[in-house]
Amino acid sequence: MVVSASEGGKTRLRVIPDGFLVEVQGKVRRYQELRQVRARLGEIYRKMVKVMDEMEAMRREEIPGSKEK
Repeated sequence: MVVSASEGGKTRLRVIPDGFLVEVQGKVRRYQELRQVRARLGEIYRKMVKVMDEMEAMRREEIPGSKEK
């Protein structure tokens, strides 16, 4: 089996020796899951910051009728 990996901006092909195939497949699967989870965390973080910015903007808004006469 051969796997490709990016090293220093270049794609390299690596031959997986017999006997290591199952181990490497598991590691590749876990790495792919990690990348998906990291992408999801990035989305959640961006949404969280957006909500916090909206809350801050609301906090700074003037409440109608709150000015003293």
